[in-house]
Amino acid sequence: MCLQQGRACHCGRRMAYLSFRDNVLTPEILRNLYCPECSAQAQWDSATMVEDCGWILEYDMTGARFFMSQRGLGGDISPAFLFDEGYLSWQGFSPLDHEVNSALHQRLAPLIKENMTRYLELLKSEWLAHVAALKAAGWRKAQRA
Repeated sequence: MCLQQGRACHCGRRMAYLSFRDNVLTPEILRNLYCPECSAQAQWDSATMVEDCGWILEYDMTGARFFMSQRGLGGDISPAFLFDEGYLSWQGFSPLDHEVNSALHQRLAPLIKENMTRYLELLKSEWLAHVAALKAAGWRKAQRA
């Protein structure tokens, strides 16, 4: 099971939904989260940060390496590794996928009683179109889908 958490960005204007793979890391490992509007405030440090379509996640790499080693996960632990392998990353493919997914299910919910097959077809096709758009926009996790 994975911890999931919503977190406001540094300026407080945007919310991102995060996932913590296997509960290896704690929420405190994410020192700062910058949305595209406040990312200019970040002092870029490739040793502690990863960027995804204008969003910047800043990790406490000392703490992250400690928690990873406690689970027998060593090697090259970098911000890109933490993000790309899902140890502290988006819940889904982008920071707002949780909201997009909820809205899609809500919008299509009336079809459940009327035509379950149609509901599932639309759910699949619309989600795949969403993922294709994220991939085209360059979102890191969507590239692996």
